[in-house]
Amino acid sequence: MLGKPVILCVDDVPNVLEGRKMLLEENGYRVLTATNGEEAVEAFVSNSVDLVLLDYHMPGMNGDVAASHMKASKADVPVALLSGDECLPPSAFQAVDCVMSKSEPIAGLLEKVDYLLSVHLLFQPLDAVMTQNDAGQHCLAERTTNEWYLLQK
Repeated sequence: MLGKPVILCVDDVPNVLEGRKMLLEENGYRVLTATNGEEAVEAFVSNSVDLVLLDYHMPGMNGDVAASHMKASKADVPVALLSGDECLPPSAFQAVDCVMSKSEPIAGLLEKVDYLLSVHLLFQPLDAVMTQNDAGQHCLAERTTNEWYLLQK
C-alpha cells in the first residue's frame, strides 16, 4: 500500500455516501464510491482497493451478498459492513471482517478504518512495500501514517 490507501465506500443514500467520502478524504484517504451492491462489486474487481466500507441494506444486492462476491475475488482485502440494525442475520457475518453501527462516532469509525488498513498491510507480500532505488538496491518504501502507527504498537 504505497501512497494514500484506497477505500471503496458503498451506500445507497447519496447524502450518507457523500458525507462519509468527505470525512475519509479529509483524513488522507482516496475514496471510490458505489451506490449499490452490483456497482460495488464491479468497482472492487476493477480497482486496487485497500478497504471496503459497505452498507448492509441496499436495493438489489445486500451488503452481505456483495461482500461474498468481493471476498471470492480478493480475499485479503478487509470488508466492513455498516448497518443501522441492532440485529443482523448470521449470514451477514460470514464474508466480512468487521460490523459497525452506522451511528458509530466519527472517532470510532476512523479508528476502525485505521486498524483494518493496518491489519491489511500485515498480510501484503514484502515486495509490495519494497522499492528500488537509483543504485538498483531494494529498500522499504516510504510508509504511510497507517503503517507507522501499526509498527509503533
